[in-house]
Amino acid sequence: MKGLSIFSCTTVLIVNLFISNNNTSCSLSSSNKINNYSLKKDSNQIRIVTNYNHINSISELLDSFKNKPVFIDLWATWCTPCLEEFKYSKPLYEYLTKNGIEIIYVSFDKEKDDLLWRKRINANDLFGNHIRASKPLQDSLTTLIWGGIDAYSLPNYLLFNKNGKLVNKDNLHPSTGITLFKQIESDLKEN
Repeated sequence: MKGLSIFSCTTVLIVNLFISNNNTSCSLSSSNKINNYSLKKDSNQIRIVTNYNHINSISELLDSFKNKPVFIDLWATWCTPCLEEFKYSKPLYEYLTKNGIEIIYVSFDKEKDDLLWRKRINANDLFGNHIRASKPLQDSLTTLIWGGIDAYSLPNYLLFNKNGKLVNKDNLHPSTGITLFKQIESDLKEN
C-alpha cells in the first residue's frame, strides 16, 4: 500500500478512502460502516455474502448453499497462523471447485476492522465466499465446535455435507495439501 488519501465532504459527513495502486476504493459514512467497496478481483472469484451482518446462525449461513458440501475457514485479520495458511488457498480453492464444494471464509473480526478484513481478502487472493461473522453467528459456531461462547481457536476448518450436516469440525490445515484433500473426500463419502 503506497499511501492513504482522505477527503471529507462536510455537507454529508462522508469520508472517502482511496488506496493507491490497489484498485480498491471504499466509502465510509459517519457511522464507520462500509457503504461501497470494490474488490480488485473478478466478482465470480471473490464474493462477499450479501447481508452477511444479518446471518445469526450456522443454519442461516448454510441456507445459501443448499445441496452443496461446504468447507468453512474460520479466521481473523489478527491471526498470524491464519494468514500463513492463506499461502495455500489457491490449490484448496481449485480442489474444492473441481469437486463441487463451496468455500466460505468466516472472519471473527469486529465491525471496526471491516476495511482491514476486505483488504486481507484482496491481498491474499482468497477466492470463494466471505462473511464477517456477527456476534450471534460467532456464538453459534463456537457452541457447535467448542461447546461454548467466546472460546475459540483460529484457524479452524469445518466441513459440512450437502445436507448441512457437520462431518468434520477439525479438518487439517490447507498447508497439508493432498492429505487434506483425501480427508475431505473420505469425510464426504462416509456422510
